[in-house]
Amino acid sequence: MLGAGVSEVARDHVTLTDGTTIPTHLTVWGGGEKAASVVETAGVDVGHGDRVTVNPDLSVEGFPGVYAVGDAANIPAEDGSVLPQLGSVAQQAGDWVGRNILADVADEKLEPFRYHDKGIMAMIGRRAAVAEVGEHRHELHGRVAFAAWLGVHAALLSNITAEMRAFHLWAEDFYFRPSHRSAALLDPSTIDTPRINWRGAQPKD
Repeated sequence: MLGAGVSEVARDHVTLTDGTTIPTHLTVWGGGEKAASVVETAGVDVGHGDRVTVNPDLSVEGFPGVYAVGDAANIPAEDGSVLPQLGSVAQQAGDWVGRNILADVADEKLEPFRYHDKGIMAMIGRRAAVAEVGEHRHELHGRVAFAAWLGVHAALLSNITAEMRAFHLWAEDFYFRPSHRSAALLDPSTIDTPRINWRGAQPKD
């Protein structure tokens, strides 16, 4: 049902903004990334997700010396599609832009961005994750994938202070806090407030 908003997720149904009720005991929500509002008002052409549509070399059309990367940009892939909003894409694009800026200053040719796909991973619960790594997409899951997820994200941080802070927060969140928040996603009947009201009202029993 395209174009329909959700007003309420309850234990045994979902209510849409038009009043339609869908009986269900399982609700899966997926959200995307949207660029900050400053991008939409910057006077540049924006596309999906209100992100800047950039040239292959990550420059912004019509604005010499201006580049866009990360969640602010729709970065074209070599096959003509748009690269996903991933940390690895943002990091590699940032490094590439740095080199292109130096090339631009030196009046040298700008190189089109080439993304090296090292795999993909996602944290799916407390001490659990899934991952596909390597050229042949070797599959990892459970605690091994979770450890890999922690390691990769720590490596992307800027310095040892940020890494230590992140590990402290992760340890507190995944190992020391009560696990009922995960249960709320898997089994709403196990918690006191199983209903989510998207209008911002207080949850009901």
